[in-house]
Amino acid sequence: MLCVDLVPLYPHSLWQPSGAPLRFLGELREYYVSTYNDQFFKPPPAEIPSFFTLFAFLELTFHLPVSLWAVGALKGGKLSSGGAELLLLVYGLQTAITTFTCMYDAALWDPAVVTFEQKKTLVGGLYGSYFALSVILTADMYGRVLKRMKVADAIKKAQ
Repeated sequence: MLCVDLVPLYPHSLWQPSGAPLRFLGELREYYVSTYNDQFFKPPPAEIPSFFTLFAFLELTFHLPVSLWAVGALKGGKLSSGGAELLLLVYGLQTAITTFTCMYDAALWDPAVVTFEQKKTLVGGLYGSYFALSVILTADMYGRVLKRMKVADAIKKAQ
């Protein structure tokens, strides 16, 4: 996120010009685009789908803060609370849906622009592995939240 996806949101003076302090981020992004031909990250005047702008906004306002919180909570062993599990369920589901949308759109890109081999690497490898992890997280958190709800229901029935 911080090294490729969100770079265009940083002030251009930090990553665009030669000698800029974060120029390596611009170079990494350029390498990513030239290597994988990811049309979502092509510079203007490329036409980016409107949903991708929304997904970038979600990544900045939800995905990034939750990711940073989860890393800290993981270190502190605080991921086993009901609230944490519910948040990570939403996080996993949001990540799975947005990633799958990008995978679907990328699979439909014109083969004259993005070759089958590039799509295979991009959709199957890069986006696909990210999607798989989000599905695993979603399933795990769903199971945990469901278990908590069943315990709460059993307590209610016993009263």
